[in-house]
Amino acid sequence: MMRYKQRPIRIGGLLLLLHLLLLSPASAQRVKVPSEPAALSQSFWTLSIQDAESGQELVGIRSHHLATPASTMKLISTATLWSQKGGGLRIPTEIHTTGTIAQGKLEGDLYIIGHGDPSIGSRYFWNSDQDRFFKEVASALKAKGITQIKGNVIALSPESDFQAVNPRWIAYDMGNAYAPGLWSLNAYDNSYALHFSHYGKSYEVSPAVPELKLQKTYQITSSRSRDSLYISPFPHPDGSYDITGAYPERIEKLRVRAALPNPPLFVADRLRQICQGAGIEVVGEAEVVRHLPPETQLLFTYQSAPLRTLIQTTLHYSHNLFAEGLLRQLTWGKVPRPGHNATQTAIEEVHRYWSSRGINTRELEMMDGSGLSPENRVSAYFLATMLGKIERADPSGSFRRLLPRAGMEGTLSHFLKGTPLQGKARLKSGTLRNVICYAGYVEIEGHTYTVALMVNNFYGSSSTIRRAMEDILLSAFGY
Repeated sequence: MMRYKQRPIRIGGLLLLLHLLLLSPASAQRVKVPSEPAALSQSFWTLSIQDAESGQELVGIRSHHLATPASTMKLISTATLWSQKGGGLRIPTEIHTTGTIAQGKLEGDLYIIGHGDPSIGSRYFWNSDQDRFFKEVASALKAKGITQIKGNVIALSPESDFQAVNPRWIAYDMGNAYAPGLWSLNAYDNSYALHFSHYGKSYEVSPAVPELKLQKTYQITSSRSRDSLYISPFPHPDGSYDITGAYPERIEKLRVRAALPNPPLFVADRLRQICQGAGIEVVGEAEVVRHLPPETQLLFTYQSAPLRTLIQTTLHYSHNLFAEGLLRQLTWGKVPRPGHNATQTAIEEVHRYWSSRGINTRELEMMDGSGLSPENRVSAYFLATMLGKIERADPSGSFRRLLPRAGMEGTLSHFLKGTPLQGKARLKSGTLRNVICYAGYVEIEGHTYTVALMVNNFYGSSSTIRRAMEDILLSAFGY
């Protein structure tokens, strides 16, 4: 098997002496250069293992080569915002009005102004009422004595919502629930469910989605045992969307999740419904506008869960919408360059910030915040170095502890399970077609390491590649 040598240290004698004094002998002795598993002999793979305390790279195998990171890109989005804003940041959503309140009647319109909170009504907040935001707004209005809204319930969708769906994503992904666009106002993970019954002959939508029109173009077939259903992201001239793909005729019922085509309108319509149910009559309709009137009155501000909770959810469940939402938080207060959308503006801030922290951002080609774009590229060295800088800035490990533990939690529940690294590695996984990646931290005997391991363009099954990646990490850490 081919083996790899560690990168030589080319620094002056004094600096080398200081470095060796900083680097604990136990740290240097434990980490070893792994052999290449046979399963990866025809694949591109790259590895960087660094000492989190000193920042020294202990193992570097093609570590400066760019690779497709898949969802390990979420580490960059979340780490950048965490480093700039801290774990206590909350994202506001405001309720304004243009009218006056007299004798229980709001004489005017109700406006919902979002600041990109991706978490309203998320089904990943398992113990929370999905309609909490809408019910809190209704309660706040009732507390002000409002029993009737004479105008409309209006969602603001400003110009920053341009290209809410990232044009760098592939079309097949865009209509699915795992690839929804991010607007200033978002709810229910920007998704809805299609419940198929009667062996695919009928379906129902939940929750109700205003102005949604679907066309049944899928085929019911005996040639498949699993469905390939998806919702086309491209509307027909009448505004309808195709349900396309194949439905296996032997399956009586199944559920497919799809992306909301207009989340701001959904938010306005849902709030209107909840207000009606809470005893607040709404005379007008739900609608969306681009601009606010010149003068409005603030009635209520809803605050999201703190950033640490949003990041933990993002990293444990690889939540694409949350990752895009947290990346966009980097844009508030910044004027985009002409022609740039909000994602491009946020990515510029990522490059500016990590460059200012001494990382070579030429090793980062970032197209989104979630890793869904196959055009993303980053080096293992960049990921491991970034994670090390966060650890050294906060030795308590508050960011590190937001990642799932290998073999125990989230998307890591099976990786390294039953091995000596179970529970000792906190990693973010990433998967695309022929791409599997892991990046994060390994904690052994009171010492912390950063690690990034990425495999691209592999042959064979995903399970075989994951076992090979387990072998690399176990070997590298002396097990």
